[in-house]
Amino acid sequence: MSADEVLVIGAGPYGLSISAHLQSLGIGHSIVGRPMDTWRAHMPRGMNLKSEPYGSDMACPQSGYDIEAYCRSRNLEWVPRVGPLPLERFLAYADWFTTQLVPEVVDRTVTDVSSVAGGFRVTFADADAVRVRQVVVATGLLSYAVTPPELASLPSALVSHTSDHHDLDRFAGQRVAVIGAGQSALETAALLREAGAEPHLVHRGSELIWLPQNPLHLSPLQRVFRPITKTCEGWKCLVVDSPAAFGLLPERIRVTKARTVLGPAGAWWLKDRVDGVVDVLLNHRVRGAEPLGSGVRLLLDGPSRSSMDVDHVIAGTGFRIDVARLGFLSEDLRARIATVNRYPVVGRDGMSSAPGLYFAGAATAVSLGPSVRFISGTHNTARRLARSVARQLGRAVSRPEVDSIELPSPSALSGS
Repeated sequence: MSADEVLVIGAGPYGLSISAHLQSLGIGHSIVGRPMDTWRAHMPRGMNLKSEPYGSDMACPQSGYDIEAYCRSRNLEWVPRVGPLPLERFLAYADWFTTQLVPEVVDRTVTDVSSVAGGFRVTFADADAVRVRQVVVATGLLSYAVTPPELASLPSALVSHTSDHHDLDRFAGQRVAVIGAGQSALETAALLREAGAEPHLVHRGSELIWLPQNPLHLSPLQRVFRPITKTCEGWKCLVVDSPAAFGLLPERIRVTKARTVLGPAGAWWLKDRVDGVVDVLLNHRVRGAEPLGSGVRLLLDGPSRSSMDVDHVIAGTGFRIDVARLGFLSEDLRARIATVNRYPVVGRDGMSSAPGLYFAGAATAVSLGPSVRFISGTHNTARRLARSVARQLGRAVSRPEVDSIELPSPSALSGS
């Protein structure tokens, strides 16, 4: 690795967007990770993105690198609204973005980040250690995957998390219990059925929640009453998509809203693939599980079933941010990071209470708002973080950053 002053850990949407912005400012840096690995290896083939296509662009310092531009460069159909956008199309766009703007990603694994005089010492599993002045942690969600403790007694061959699967075809002919009712659980159940499996969705709530379809077209007057941001549509989105506005809320509200706004719920286009075709068990909680022959007996609390026998259990129970789960951060360094509800506390620029250590993505949701749980949040993060890095290095930045809400392009707003 080169002797750059900045290291970006992670090559997903946030790491790539931040690297592109650093490059535009002339900041020498290294970015390590396997490009888009979470999306490529830990999301199921055949998946569609929950976000509208216009909200799935990665932030770029210059125009011409959004999904619309990619599609037009390849003579592909571009539908900005009421997609959905297939995972395969998004990955192709991300590969193009990476090739054009972040071509020098290094596939290396960070094992330790420790504070040293003037910055950080970073150790790798497969390369010599380096010293850098600033570190950006953009490692995504995999470290935070949550499997209910009620399933802890099961061997790994019998229980998994939705993020463990790229190919669901291996479950063809099997009975599979899917725990949860968010987008990942619902779409996993649909894809399992379409792959020839027999899915059974278990949800502790009394109903499944489906997001309504956005209008295909909006007149200029309608857009006044339905503001559109990169993250969502409606007046509440002006707070959801504005870290500055979100930061004005009381801490207890931010802790709740960071996790609950825009989820868990299923996309409108998924409903027909679940309702009436997948067995759904509502008002039932998993109270335990035990191996039974080559499969699993789920123990349930609910009005109609006390158990369920299946071949495998998939936990669609999401992710829980906890900075302590980032094992590559040294114990001394983690002790210096102020947290709220286990989320690292960061400023608008993403810097934590450990000077020079930045966080990006879902881990910053309590500080910056729900948008950072989505790709759209790169537009609220990358530019400001990169400019902060430049200032910390003593580099001149042309003009001060002004808080604004990132809006989709006019074509996205019109649906043309």
